[in-house]
Amino acid sequence: MKLLVISAFVLIWSAAAAVADTSPTDDNAAPSGTPRMAADFSERDITGVHTIHLNSYRGKVILLNFWGPWCQPCRTEVPALERVQDEYKGRLVVIGAAVFSSDQAVELFYKDFAINYPVIYGSYDLMEKYGRVSAFPTTIVIDQKGDIVGTLVGSRTRDQFEEILKPLLAD
Repeated sequence: MKLLVISAFVLIWSAAAAVADTSPTDDNAAPSGTPRMAADFSERDITGVHTIHLNSYRGKVILLNFWGPWCQPCRTEVPALERVQDEYKGRLVVIGAAVFSSDQAVELFYKDFAINYPVIYGSYDLMEKYGRVSAFPTTIVIDQKGDIVGTLVGSRTRDQFEEILKPLLAD
């Protein structure tokens, strides 16, 4: 397997306004600087017990994190996501979307790390809805109104997530 080196995109966040996802992905993409509505989805969580409906989290900031247990930067990022989920509970929800992984590998990782946020199996369709996700981890930042306000490519620390979240949660 070839090692792909993926450079992380740096998003500059302003306390006055969150930066919109400016990466055009198709003919229906919002103009640069204009937030676009996050595509709704309804997926069973990996336990098969709950169905995750994106629109049911309206009013909260959402971090939709595309990851895989085979991805070392993804594995490194999970504790940071767990901490922000705990710290901002009630105002934020992290949703993990596991991709390119066996059910067994995802479920084992979920249990071993005692992940405190819902995890779904991400599909090609779901990745396409969010801009042809192709690098991992990729986190889609969705504000309380349901608008995509950022796309983070690459692993982040707790402090980096908090810097991004504070202006969004200040309301």
